[in-house]
Amino acid sequence: MASPPSITRTITRTTTTDPHRQDDPRVERTRAAVIEAASELLMADGPSAITHANVATAANVSRTTVYNHWPTREDLLRATIDSIGTVTPALDDLTGSLRDDLAMLCAPLVAKMTDEQRAPMIANMMERALHDPTVAAVRDEFLASFRLVFSRLIDNAVAGGELRNDIDVDRSLAALMGSFLFVRFMSDVVFDDAMAQAILDDFVSVNAPR
Repeated sequence: MASPPSITRTITRTTTTDPHRQDDPRVERTRAAVIEAASELLMADGPSAITHANVATAANVSRTTVYNHWPTREDLLRATIDSIGTVTPALDDLTGSLRDDLAMLCAPLVAKMTDEQRAPMIANMMERALHDPTVAAVRDEFLASFRLVFSRLIDNAVAGGELRNDIDVDRSLAALMGSFLFVRFMSDVVFDDAMAQAILDDFVSVNAPR
């Protein structure tokens, strides 16, 4: 038996106006507007400002809209950070050249640390991660993805004879990142791209086979 006309119309109308369809241009515009507002909050006030309520107010949308797209605060913070360029290169992007791969891997971080607006956000993230489990979780995700590529890079360089074979991945990563952070946040030396490249050169030289 055919469905009553009213029921058929209701089903059709619901299907064609689903507000959560990812291929709907309106959905994409909403997502973009929300993330833009969130990124401005992040830059201005740090990761503690990224809550569903704050972002909804800044983007002039309902809190429900924000929750629909990013169910947890961790999802929202991760998407916001990704939007301002924190993506780590993939394993497939590695070329096998130690110096080139180091520069590629560190380029997004160096770009942020040499930017007067984004560098304070890094310091804020490090501080907030000590007290905020959500910020710590997102930080740890970034570090894990960075370490994965760094570890492969080190393995490739050891196999290719560019680094000594007893190099420790975690200590090497700590030394490299520590050098960046020290110069940028704890010294009066200007941290620019030339300084970053010099740090990478030193890393390669110090860890070369003897």
